[in-house]
Amino acid sequence: MKYLIIVILLFIPFGMSYASSETEEKELRDELTCFPISGISDFARKFENLKKSKIDSVNMFFEAHLRVKDGGSLPERVYVKYKDNEYNLIFSRDEKVVNIERILQAENGSDLCAYDPIRAGTLKDGDTLEFDMDSDVRFIENNGYHTSNTLEDGLKDARFLFKKMVPGPAKIFVPKFTHLLVSAIDEQDSIYFEAVNSDNNKIPIATENYCGDAVIKFKDLNAVDAKGINIKGGDYMLYPVPDLETLASFSEGECE
Repeated sequence: MKYLIIVILLFIPFGMSYASSETEEKELRDELTCFPISGISDFARKFENLKKSKIDSVNMFFEAHLRVKDGGSLPERVYVKYKDNEYNLIFSRDEKVVNIERILQAENGSDLCAYDPIRAGTLKDGDTLEFDMDSDVRFIENNGYHTSNTLEDGLKDARFLFKKMVPGPAKIFVPKFTHLLVSAIDEQDSIYFEAVNSDNNKIPIATENYCGDAVIKFKDLNAVDAKGINIKGGDYMLYPVPDLETLASFSEGECE
């Protein structure tokens, strides 16, 4: 998600993009660069074999990107390597890893490798490529209608999933999830909520705004005996979030 507890699993500047010493500035890039990624798969395994009742409304979603920073192109080949086995990664036009399961399910001891002969021999003195990966919890369905029962279930299960991210003593600091935030996939769309009753008639509901996205409080739906919400205006993703003050504290009051 753009605001809430984005878990950065890996942030790698390939080929030492940021030179930290005079010696490093004079070093040249190799054709092949590899980094260990066991930490990513270890993290992802925390969300395997969970009770279906905990992931039937919301779930943990992972995304990874290899971002080109120098105006060039992606490396000739990027792959996961484990011993003698190599698995190519596939990228979309927006530099997103399509077959992310190759990373999430990597064996312990695996490396992420980039074969990049075009940049070989250039100085390690600038921003070139950055691999980053994040995770977030969001509602599984985005078909335009969500029942109040599903929303309530998702808010409860979101806290369970976020607790899986943090070590034991820190779990007490995971907030309760009391609000719903809808974010447009296409930033040109204007997404909005409609609360409805059992006859599918619209019910007035207070809506807040956070960084341009609409937010409602689940308790407000109960207060008007809403049976669900319609979400209109375009394609969207629906997130369970805490109250806006807590949400702002996680993003340090900044919007992306």
